[in-house]
Amino acid sequence: MKPGEAVMKLTALGYRFEVTGERLHWRFVGQGQPDPGQVRPLLQLVKECRDEVLFFLRCYCPRCGGIMFIPNPEGKDLCAKCDWQLLVDFFPALRSASRANKQ
Repeated sequence: MKPGEAVMKLTALGYRFEVTGERLHWRFVGQGQPDPGQVRPLLQLVKECRDEVLFFLRCYCPRCGGIMFIPNPEGKDLCAKCDWQLLVDFFPALRSASRANKQ
C-alpha cells in the first residue's frame, strides 16, 4: 500500500490530518472507536513514510479528495471545491468565471 492510500483510508475511517510547516498531526473525529487492528498498520505506514505523506497532504483535500487549492488573502490554501464560496467571497471575479464555464 502506498502512503497516500493509507491517508485516504484513515480519512475514510474518521481521521483528520493537518500539516503545519514540516509537522504532521492527526486526530480521530469519527463515530465510536477506531478498530486498532485496522488503524495501527496504516498509522505505522504514515509514520514510516512521513515525507511522502507530507507531500501527499499538500496536494490532497481530505474532505472531498480534490487536488486544486487556491490561497486566500492570508496565504492559507483553500480547496477549490469545498471552499468555493469562501474563495468567491475573497475573489469576486471567480463568480463571473464560474458562470461563464456553466454556459
